[in-house]
Amino acid sequence: MKIELLDKSKYLKGLLVLSRKDNMLSDWERRILRNAGRSLGFEERFLESSINDLLVNEYLTEEPPVFSNKYIAESFLKNGLLLAGGDRHIDKRELQFLWETAKANNISEEEFHSILESFVEQAKIEIPLDEFFKSEMVT
Repeated sequence: MKIELLDKSKYLKGLLVLSRKDNMLSDWERRILRNAGRSLGFEERFLESSINDLLVNEYLTEEPPVFSNKYIAESFLKNGLLLAGGDRHIDKRELQFLWETAKANNISEEEFHSILESFVEQAKIEIPLDEFFKSEMVT
């Protein structure tokens, strides 16, 4: 499937925003961001600059990305979980951003929950899903 430039830009921007949600940028996150950016066709210098300036970039807005189709949105959620779960822990702010992205892309709570459960099963990471979905964050 060919991904349009606008979706590629939203995808990378979304991963950048997600990676700074916990106010840390690990080597794992840097590697995932570089690999994702290369896969999307972004130039090395642009990627390095974007990653290095990530935590202080005041122009990087926080709204969740909205993609042109559900397939891209689901791919983003899966890669976002891989990025966020690299430290064996997913911060509530990261999970909230992924949930907001799912909602913005018309992915139901059930579908999102299924994506999360699949990731948890494969990555062996514990995420308190019931607690998250019962909290005031999920609105």
